Parts: sequence; C-alpha cells; structure tokens
Amino acid sequence: MQDTELYRYLLGIEGPWTVERVTLDMENQRVDVLVIHPEGIRWPCPECGAMASLYDHAPERAWRHLDSCQFKTFLHARPPRINCREHGVRQVRLSWAEESSRFTLLFERLAIDVLRECDILGATRILRISWDEAWHLMERAVKRGLLARGQRACPRIGVDEKSVGKGHKYLTLVCDLDTGTVEYLADDRQQGSLDGYYQGLSEEQRQGIEAVAMDIWDP
Repeated sequence: MQDTELYRYLLGIEGPWTVERVTLDMENQRVDVLVIHPEGIRWPCPECGAMASLYDHAPERAWRHLDSCQFKTFLHARPPRINCREHGVRQVRLSWAEESSRFTLLFERLAIDVLRECDILGATRILRISWDEAWHLMERAVKRGLLARGQRACPRIGVDEKSVGKGHKYLTLVCDLDTGTVEYLADDRQQGSLDGYYQGLSEEQRQGIEAVAMDIWDP
C-alpha cells in the first residue's frame, strides 16, 4: 500500500477528497499530508444545502491531526468556496474539521478526553500543544455542548475569573452551582464580560435566578 493510500485511511479522508502527497520531516518530527479534490465537483452550500459549482479556493490551511507514532501530523488543503444563489460566496464544510478550527475532529476528540483526565498543563505536555490551544479546544467543546443543550435558566449560578496562560489574560466563567457545569465563557474579567451571559437569557429566565456567588475583579 502506498503512503498516500495509507494516510487516506488513517485520516479518514472520504471522496471527493484524495491524498496527493505525504511529506516526512525527520528533523522536526512531523508529517505533512496534502489532500486535493478533482475538478468539476459540485458542493453543497453550508447554509441551505443547495448544490453549486466551484467558485474559487480559500488559501491553504493546515489542521493538526493525531500523531503518526512520535511524529506530529498535519493535514493541508485549500478549502473550496461556492457562490450560492441565495447566500453568496461561502466556504464549504469540510468533513475532517469544524469551521475556524485548527485541529481535525479526531484530534479534538482525543484532546477533550485528555483534558477531562488531567489538568491543562499536563494535557499540553501530552498533546504537545500550547496553553492557548488547550483553552481554545475547551472553549469550542463548551460552545458545542451549550448549542446542543440550548439556553436554560439556572437558579443558582457562580461567577469566577480564571487566569489564562502568561500575562494578564483572563476568562470569565459562569457555572451552575447545582450541577457543577460550565454555562458560559467570555474573554476578560470586566462587567461587560458577564453582561453577555445575562443578555443571552430571556426576561423570564433572568427573573428565575435566585442567587449569584461571585468572585470576580469587576462585579
């Protein structure tokens, strides 16, 4: 089996995408895999699903994938864009990664499992990612969970600030004190950081809040 065919299976690449080239960098211990698609493909609009011809390509991007033995593995592609009659120019959805993510879905799944079992610093060492990348992965996981669950009122909430990485960078967290789940994340630790949580609730949901336990710089 050729290396291109091998990595098509390892990465879970499905048609119309194929692996064109696999590059091994021994010095930096990384593998770079380039995937392409044939010409003449029609793509579904990410908004409405209507099929449209290729308009152009976005610049080449790279996504971190699961390691190949001890080598970091990166998937490279130029995401196609279509011109939908209703929604205009849109980038198509990719099967291996979510929009705006720098990681493949398989890597994100592994990263979340690791982050659930150890602290952030330990996860960064195991996964060989930065602190900021670890927080980025957790924020995406929280947003996916909130989107799947929908907005809900919590009678008793806790508000806290967490330092992120080096320097004066903070996150504001809102937790449900009854279930111990994270309900909201926002950058910084200002009053405006917390306002976004309340603004996402209906008036009835806001009235349902019975108590707020707060430990934050600017309440």
